Amino acid sequence: MNLWTGIAMLVVAAVLCVIGRPNSAGEHPKFLRFNAALVLYPPIILVFLGLGAAAVISSLLTK
Repeated sequence: MNLWTGIAMLVVAAVLCVIGRPNSAGEHPKFLRFNAALVLYPPIILVFLGLGAAAVISSLLTK
């Protein structure tokens, strides 16, 4: 179960990265246009990425 949780967290991090990308005109998505979002959004992605990678590595090393 730890492996699937880690994979799901890595997928969530990837989806958040894709959703947060600016469009071709350089405009951020509507939910990232307030100032606090640019401070909070990257750490949320990093948390999912770090915990997902840790869960996958942990489950692969314990088998």
